Amino acid sequence: MFAIGKVYDRQGDIHWKYGGQQRGGISTPANFPFIFVFTGESGSRYGYEDKFADDGIFYYTGEGQVGDMEMVRGNRAILEHGKNNKDIFLFEYIHKGRVRYIGKVSCIGYHTEQKPDRTGEYRRVYIFHLALENDGKYITVKEIAMRRPKRSFSLDKLKEIAVATYTGNMAPREIREIVRNRSTAIRMYALKRSQGRCEGCGRDAPFHTYEGPYLEVHHLLRLSDGGPDHPSNVIALCPNCHRRAHYSIDAHKYNQKLISMIKAIEKQ
Repeated sequence: MFAIGKVYDRQGDIHWKYGGQQRGGISTPANFPFIFVFTGESGSRYGYEDKFADDGIFYYTGEGQVGDMEMVRGNRAILEHGKNNKDIFLFEYIHKGRVRYIGKVSCIGYHTEQKPDRTGEYRRVYIFHLALENDGKYITVKEIAMRRPKRSFSLDKLKEIAVATYTGNMAPREIREIVRNRSTAIRMYALKRSQGRCEGCGRDAPFHTYEGPYLEVHHLLRLSDGGPDHPSNVIALCPNCHRRAHYSIDAHKYNQKLISMIKAIEKQ
């Protein structure tokens, strides 16, 4: 239905075709088994702080701008999407009316926090835990324990774990473990591929830790920008190159250079 990383017009490409509420962060079309979830920086004004965590889970704040959130309407739809056989599609606003497709996700749980609403009053909010699906090979519950990544694994083995995905009938704790294994495997893959040298400048890691040469793993395309959570989208950098990739005047140009370099490395 949607291409990861592609930008869509929310009204014309989504709601005119499938229906659903045309405003707000959660849209539940009546005639399709879909749930459209929208995130963006503007939500911070209402106490929302959606983000990918280090373990690969996307933390999404539920709907309700004033007072305690309730587990009704869109919030309930997300929580019970598996039971109701509905797919969740996650989008991020890039500017007014235009959204980038991040990917298909599953809700594997939630927690509550106390955060201010738009009036400044603290209230209960729901933070949903959304697991991004992959396009790799489906694995069974029995295989999960066998796919806990280790630094001793080969590059091929780490890549196999990094692209694994899950079936819809798995329990939330099993999906969470797969996503965490993927995230860990991707990091290990980049570090192992680097052989202790910065893949940006080519210099040796600045120092060693008990786990080996110290390098930092950088996503060439942010997950929220539609970049795949995949070994070919990460690079091992020294701290200096990593900061350059984020904060330098030529950060965009430098990231494009790094993307080309990793493409060449991956072909080898």
